[in-house]
Amino acid sequence: MMTLRALARMLAPVGLVALAACQTVQEKPSDTAGASSAATQTTPSTPATGAQQPQSQAGAQQQAAPVQIFLADTQEQAGWARVDVQPNGVLYVNPRAVVVRQDLVGVQAGTNDSKEGLLALDLTPEAAQRLLQVTTQFPKKRLALVVGDTMLAAPAYGSPVKDGRLIFMVGTEANALAAARAIAGQEATQTNGKK
Repeated sequence: MMTLRALARMLAPVGLVALAACQTVQEKPSDTAGASSAATQTTPSTPATGAQQPQSQAGAQQQAAPVQIFLADTQEQAGWARVDVQPNGVLYVNPRAVVVRQDLVGVQAGTNDSKEGLLALDLTPEAAQRLLQVTTQFPKKRLALVVGDTMLAAPAYGSPVKDGRLIFMVGTEANALAAARAIAGQEATQTNGKK
């Protein structure tokens, strides 16, 4: 029970961000997490993370923000933590993460054609298989992305997520860049991803 309370306390202050992300997803159902159409629209701005990091980034990697993706729903679920979302919403979040930072092999930030910020997370094959199993077992729920202590998005998915890449709409390009840098353990200085 303490785990549920701790999760609710951690996610409660960020309800406003989560609600904004949820509303955006509801307006554009084709942009659900894992949508392959959004993947083609991302503009790489942050290098991918992974095992082949140069030695100079090893120290920064140790300060990388934790990443967790949880199942969530707007309907009450037994054993799931209630998270009040401002101004008048509620999410119920499964306290067991489906994906954690160690499941990531890459991260990219960019925008879609409407200049909305996108954060793309590439998963290990094992994590992609686990995500497929969970989204098959729990159809038509949400995937709540938490970076550090902040819930950045909680988009709905209409069918099982089969892709090894999750793409989240996170508001602005600045939000996407900041989240990608935090995940990669990089300083918050402006970088140029153009080649």
